[in-house]
Amino acid sequence: MARLDRAAVITGAWTFVEANGLDELTMRKLASSLGVSHGTLYWHLANKRALVDALAEDLLAGVADIDSVQRGTDRLITLAGRLRSALLSRRDGARIVSGTFVRQPNTLAFGEAGIAAARDAGAQGPDAALAAFSIQYFVLGFVTEEQAQQQLIASGDWPGDASGIDADRFPLVAAALQTLRDVPRDAQFDYGVRRLVRSL
Repeated sequence: MARLDRAAVITGAWTFVEANGLDELTMRKLASSLGVSHGTLYWHLANKRALVDALAEDLLAGVADIDSVQRGTDRLITLAGRLRSALLSRRDGARIVSGTFVRQPNTLAFGEAGIAAARDAGAQGPDAALAAFSIQYFVLGFVTEEQAQQQLIASGDWPGDASGIDADRFPLVAAALQTLRDVPRDAQFDYGVRRLVRSL
């Protein structure tokens, strides 16, 4: 058996998450799937929190690599789209990144690129940071919902329409659910990002 290194642990963790989901991931279960004692993993990652942080950092690899010649508004839209694609590329990707406070190169590069783009888009002082992170929060929330919907559809539990809702009592919600059903996810995402960027 090849020597287990940090890269192999992260690769194994992705394989485990894709097969079982984030909720099932533990150091002990991961070690078992890799065929090692769980104590072996602690040579590379201190605990599950560190493991999830490592997955989040890995997921953001290359996301910030965009053309800095673009206008700031265009860069913000591009960054948002690249983040969404990265999160969707892995099962539970949005949940893995949400709530992490990683201070590693890929994560820091994404933050740097977003703030720089917001400044170039016209945001001044602290507004640049607030704008960049607001867009990031939108993407994380949007994809969290998107991936949850995918899982419900796969399990057969997704209602998919306004059935079961009293349309006389909640007419706006019933109509809104129909709109969300009719408008493709990509268009919903584009609408939200552009509304946020336009505010700059």
